[in-house]
Amino acid sequence: MQSPHDATLTELPAAGVLLAQGPQAVDLLHAQLTQDLRDWPEGSARMAAMCTPQGRMLADFLLWRESDGAIALLLDAALLEATLKRLRMFILRLKCSLEDASAQRRVFGLLEPLQAVAGSLPASLGVWQLRHDAGVTGIRLPDAPGLRRTLLVAHGEAGLAALRARHAGLAAGSEQDWQLAEIRAGIGHVGAATTQRFVPQMLNYEALGAIDFHKGCYPGQEVVARTQYRGAVKRRTFPVRGAQPMAAGDEVFSTDDPAQPCGMIVGAAPAGDGRWEALAELKLSALEHGELRLRGADGAPLQAGELPYALPAEA
Repeated sequence: MQSPHDATLTELPAAGVLLAQGPQAVDLLHAQLTQDLRDWPEGSARMAAMCTPQGRMLADFLLWRESDGAIALLLDAALLEATLKRLRMFILRLKCSLEDASAQRRVFGLLEPLQAVAGSLPASLGVWQLRHDAGVTGIRLPDAPGLRRTLLVAHGEAGLAALRARHAGLAAGSEQDWQLAEIRAGIGHVGAATTQRFVPQMLNYEALGAIDFHKGCYPGQEVVARTQYRGAVKRRTFPVRGAQPMAAGDEVFSTDDPAQPCGMIVGAAPAGDGRWEALAELKLSALEHGELRLRGADGAPLQAGELPYALPAEA
């Protein structure tokens, strides 16, 4: 586990990167994702989801523009091949290309104590803002409690050398520590075990700015909009804690309704001293009645916690 006083740098091999290039790359992605890519402030990154026509998330992304105008899409590497194949189906006559750039884009996570004076990005840089410098893209992510989080993407060997030289004095972190910080920031992702399980609002994606309700159609748009405007968001993602190991895809039960699951683990990580923390997608009613249990109504107890951000009032 990371000491709260030490900064760490962790390579994230489970992250894949797609690269969309060409004059109509924005048109391709704007028509397929939940995010507005046409009205996109300079120097910022955005989250987005790709859905089935039924509104279920196939994958989620962190999007940013590279210095040459190409659009990078960060996603779970386990979903990259299927995602690339699906998006390419919609290129048709559009003047753009979409490629797997994972071999040329090495991804790292930087965790720094909030009280640290120096950081990889200027202190004035806000959440989701970015900077390109010497072959490295740095993106400020939402903080975890006590930790400043930065995603660093090295472009080729020159960028990797610059990144390593700049952070040569830092200890190597673990992927579990990075995952734990992501969980504590309240940001859930779709992976191989959970693809097509969630409508974006179930993962709080409108609260994270990953859904634009004013843009044109995209696959699943009608379901996502109906869920929002008819007050049908009955399931949300919350942090949970327990003493047993958890993994994405594990079902959560309530003692109030033991016959069927009331939710699912979105992502989990060990938190030290035999404890585990996770994000769980849950029926809101399950938080009001009964007790939460892991993998069965007679399973290990789970304690629900508070999100680090506010959900929309209609939730």
